[in-house]
Amino acid sequence: MEPTESTRRLFTESDAAMRSRMRTMHGHYLTDAAAFAAFNPALGGTFGADWLTAIDTADLAPNVDARRGELREDTAAVGSGMEQAKRVAQQVFYYVEQAFPKNKGRLSQYGKDRYAKAATDSEEMRLLLDMAAQAAERDKTELAAHGFGPQQLADLKALATRLDAVDTAQEMQKGTNQEGTDDYVRLQNAAFGFGQQLNKAAKLAFAADATKRQLYRLSDADPDAAARPGKSPQPPTA
Repeated sequence: MEPTESTRRLFTESDAAMRSRMRTMHGHYLTDAAAFAAFNPALGGTFGADWLTAIDTADLAPNVDARRGELREDTAAVGSGMEQAKRVAQQVFYYVEQAFPKNKGRLSQYGKDRYAKAATDSEEMRLLLDMAAQAAERDKTELAAHGFGPQQLADLKALATRLDAVDTAQEMQKGTNQEGTDDYVRLQNAAFGFGQQLNKAAKLAFAADATKRQLYRLSDADPDAAARPGKSPQPPTA
């Protein structure tokens, strides 16, 4: 899905590189604050403090890419859990068939009839394991007589609980990523936005000072677009 216009990054550098550039630019701004304020009063007052707050807030914002990495780890954990769950389910079915031969109704109580779907769906597998654990608890005496003892029953219950926890965590992480992306990018853009204002102002306020203008470039590829020759810098009109 394409990001909406409100969540599109306004810069091309990495988030960390952008924030580092903004901090450096902020230091230059403190030196030139009086000149900027004289050119445009909106660039004086609390502008510097507000900008620093925006940079710090962007720095502290939860890293979406890191959360996506966590989601990939959760997905891998679900996959690993599913493989184990399929093996355990087949083992349970075997012991049920030994304890209750030719009893399809009993196997259904353990989820055998939904196994085909559960083999490719973690939520279905979780439900199957829950069913199997409850039925095995009920039939533990009969199952134990055929080799499915207390430890196997405990392992079955633990696997059902673990798969449920990982599956739930994955779904929550998906929701967090979706909801958090917009806020995260907006915070990065807010920090960058202050630099954009100074970049535009510097091209006019320091039209005759190329060295000074270089301090307010938004990226290494940003051209030095000073005011056109023959035009005197003028503050923006209201």
